Amino acid sequence: MSIVSPDWMQPAPGLRLLKRTAGAIRHIQIFGQRCSGTHAIVRTIEANFGIEARTEAYGFKHWFVPDQVLFRDDVLVLVIARNAFDWVRSLHRQPWHAHPDMKSLAFSDFVRSPWHSYWDDEFWGITERHPLRGQEMMHERDPATGLRFSSPIAKRTAKLRHWAELHSRAPNLALLSHDLLQSDARRVVEVLAAATGLPTSPDFNPVWSYKGNGNRVFEPTRYDALSPEDAQWIAGEIDPDVEALYGLPTTAGEVAEAARAA
Repeated sequence: MSIVSPDWMQPAPGLRLLKRTAGAIRHIQIFGQRCSGTHAIVRTIEANFGIEARTEAYGFKHWFVPDQVLFRDDVLVLVIARNAFDWVRSLHRQPWHAHPDMKSLAFSDFVRSPWHSYWDDEFWGITERHPLRGQEMMHERDPATGLRFSSPIAKRTAKLRHWAELHSRAPNLALLSHDLLQSDARRVVEVLAAATGLPTSPDFNPVWSYKGNGNRVFEPTRYDALSPEDAQWIAGEIDPDVEALYGLPTTAGEVAEAARAA
């Protein structure tokens, strides 16, 4: 798969941008996997562009976008993605909406198991008496087949591919790596400001605390090293073409090397 065209720009490693609107952009719609930095980019945008700059009019940030949803030309769709090796370890640590049987699995089994999500009290509004509580989230199945994804990695790849292909419906699209946001959020804000024309605060406002950190200063999570077998399995499951669209590494060795250099 390739969506590279003369219209695409790459203003920074880990940030690819397509802008086909002649005028200014008024809103930013965010999409991304859970455990991929969506909360961090939301906080960063709101801190530097204002709350009114962000919209959720085109769907919930973690879900596939239905075919009938069309995007206005004054909206930038921004997709954030995290490298698969850190992402799946984060998901295993906090497996949002996964079936209890999945939540109990050791990492090696978890990463190789079919993904199935259920409505639970981790989702806002799903109380104990809600009729959806305990039912499977059918929208988290593969839209092409109606079947459960074969693994968390398969679900991640399908969503990242789907969101990257929104260029066929959205005039303006940005693909952002979690690593760039984490290492140089100021640069991300500068690029988005130049591309959209949205007014920013006079000074860059860094976000010091993210979801789950309360008021503590954010510190990147350190994970136990992957076993060679798990690292090789994950690398074999991802789609290198999809990873490249977001500027993401395709081997655990690349991730470790980047961490040492940081």
